[in-house]
Amino acid sequence: MNPTHLPDFRPLGAPSTYGMILSLCWLALSSQVCDGQVTDFNVERAYELSTFKLPESLKLEVSGMALLPDGSVAIAIRKGEIWIADQTSHPTATQYRLFADGLHEPLGLSYHEGSLYTVQRTELTRITDQDGDGQADAYWSVARGWGVTGNYHEYAYGPQFDQQGNAWITLNASIGKGSKPQDNAWRGWSLRVAPDGQWEPVSYGFRSPSGLGMNPQGDIFTTDQQGNWFPTCPLIHIQSGAFHGHADALVHGKGTPYEPRVSQPLPTGLTVAEAAKRIPAYQLPAVWFPYRSMGMSSTDILWGDETGRFGPFDGQAFVGEFTMSMVLRVYLEQIEGQYQGACFGFAEGLQCGVLRLAWDEAGDMLIGQTNRGWNSLGSRSFGMQKLHWTGRMPFEILRINALSDGFALTLTEALDVAFKLNPASLSIRSHTYHYHASYGSEPVESLDLEVLAWTLSEDRRTLTCKVTPIREGYVHTFDMKGWISESGQTLLHPSAAYTLNRIPKSH
Repeated sequence: MNPTHLPDFRPLGAPSTYGMILSLCWLALSSQVCDGQVTDFNVERAYELSTFKLPESLKLEVSGMALLPDGSVAIAIRKGEIWIADQTSHPTATQYRLFADGLHEPLGLSYHEGSLYTVQRTELTRITDQDGDGQADAYWSVARGWGVTGNYHEYAYGPQFDQQGNAWITLNASIGKGSKPQDNAWRGWSLRVAPDGQWEPVSYGFRSPSGLGMNPQGDIFTTDQQGNWFPTCPLIHIQSGAFHGHADALVHGKGTPYEPRVSQPLPTGLTVAEAAKRIPAYQLPAVWFPYRSMGMSSTDILWGDETGRFGPFDGQAFVGEFTMSMVLRVYLEQIEGQYQGACFGFAEGLQCGVLRLAWDEAGDMLIGQTNRGWNSLGSRSFGMQKLHWTGRMPFEILRINALSDGFALTLTEALDVAFKLNPASLSIRSHTYHYHASYGSEPVESLDLEVLAWTLSEDRRTLTCKVTPIREGYVHTFDMKGWISESGQTLLHPSAAYTLNRIPKSH
């Protein structure tokens, strides 16, 4: 057993050599950030990045964050402690005090109805300061009973509370290590814990689902990690009875109302698009994150709070990325009741691997970091940074919407009147992935799409393009060249990837 490791964020190939080379390249290109120093995050000055100054004795290997009613922030760390940061407005002046300790590998943190909740390896725990002295003095075991063995992969993540007060938990698979099903029960499953502590399994087939989040509509999502049965990292909408792809979870639930509706052995030699047709319970993720171009190890999920305090991305999701030390952005839409959408780059060059995200009282994004257990890019081993929107509009692809015969790309700013669209301005490719027990997958069945026609809206912010062929179940990647806004900005992130699970029947 090795409790010091965090989730299995292993790059495809030779991780140590590749990570070292990539880290050196990254550091050569990115600016250094000193504790507390505010830096321009990009030349357009849309966001400022600041780094929290930490006491020498505090190794802030962040594993959970929760905003408290008084504006302070609770922070869980890997070694089993919870600290309180008194404020986050001035990172150089933040004071930290120990609130709770003695926990076992807390990998999440939430504030709910006057208490903090965290998932330890073996239980969901409620933690409260009853006498008001600033330190925890009551620990309640709210839910337990899933299997735990000595396998170090057996992480438990959460909780994420939903609108009904249920607490959602995801359990890491044992990843192929031999255990009796009764010993590691419900590994690779999601669980929903009712307010009275009773819990039930919901969906199955996860590998290492380290992030949980809820969208404005109240739906629960998780990320997972590239590896066996997962060709690349996904963003997954959790639905009752859904199979997410990893075979190890199928041994659980037999003889119960939650028994997997999947025939075994699983078919081989398929792509994920074909597997979704052949395995009725197999649910394609809302988004596939193309490997390396959109990260290598997706972690936490944070939805925009719809207040406009963080720029033009209200209602969209931000996703942490561990290995490449960055934050991605995701726009989702529902087609025929199924989520799908586009992922974009957002914040690169951070000091360390991103494990947790949270909003602070001012609406700034807090970024909790650690590289404990696996390589990540950057100059630090742990810490916390935050992003603040300056009020200036970044020139980005705001969203991509699927159409019956193509796509509509909407921008945050109008295109410059002098910019002329031409065939070299926009290239689109599509691909899918192998569905197999092997580790990861390169893109397969790649195809260049032909742009048959395009129309620019009157306000010059939305480009509607008719393309062929568009393929259901495939990832469609976009590359924009030379796009310039009316304010003279070039696109900050000229690439995007749209996961097309369903082709709309009409515009």
